[in-house]
Amino acid sequence: MMKKFFFLIIVIFFQSSNLISQTLPECPIPGAWTFNQGLSDEFNAKKLDKQKWWDFNPSWWGRKPGHFDKKNVGLNKGVLEIKAQKLDSTKVSEELIARGMGEYSTGIIKSKTRVKYGYFEARCQVMKANVCNAFWLYDPLDDDKKYVAGDYSEEIDIFEIFGKAGQKQYERTYWATLHRMETPYVESIVKKTTKLPNHFKTKQVPYEFYDDFHVFGFHWTTEKLQWYLDGELVFERENDFFHRPLHIIFDAEIMKTWMGLPDAKDLPAVFKVDYFRIWGRKI
Repeated sequence: MMKKFFFLIIVIFFQSSNLISQTLPECPIPGAWTFNQGLSDEFNAKKLDKQKWWDFNPSWWGRKPGHFDKKNVGLNKGVLEIKAQKLDSTKVSEELIARGMGEYSTGIIKSKTRVKYGYFEARCQVMKANVCNAFWLYDPLDDDKKYVAGDYSEEIDIFEIFGKAGQKQYERTYWATLHRMETPYVESIVKKTTKLPNHFKTKQVPYEFYDDFHVFGFHWTTEKLQWYLDGELVFERENDFFHRPLHIIFDAEIMKTWMGLPDAKDLPAVFKVDYFRIWGRKI
């Protein structure tokens, strides 16, 4: 009887293991890949996984005239939601007003782990507002190096999209961009950047990004950088400087100096992320 019991347990274990392995997402581009469950997130829990993510940025309050607020980050029916809101000036703290961050609040999540190389993918629906919704990688340096001269801070923007762009020529436009900033570096206050060749790509599409979800991919190797939109390769360049582990970011930002301020009637608005997945090359 005991032998049958243990045999049954073994069978169930292997069946369960096979089922789990069969349900792991496969990388959509060719190659020998391993799915990184530790960093990927389907956002199916009731709350954001605090083992993986901060729902704020430890080193950055946000971009003026707004700020990041944890209240604007949450999960809803298997989807990460990041909100942007226009604030009531009578209810904003003296501290935020003094910092010039009291007009709007938005949200951000930042991975607690840095990662280097692989294939990154997220399924997202941007908000219907003149707010920058972004999926990006950045921040290779700890504070003891970030705020002193002699180094660089890299950033890879997998996408930046304004659901309702403040400038007509940028309506329905997808941005893929690279940045390399000299230290000392403080986010949103950049004094000097490295001039990179072929450092950005825009693609104007015939649809509104806010009408539906789209899949955004990024392939990062020692030799090249490739950006994908709904499975289509839209930008490719050599990898000249991007060889250090970076944090993973999803956020919404008010970009006053780039696209102007959002129309108050469009807020609050929500940036949605169905999943984030990452694969590494098999060794």
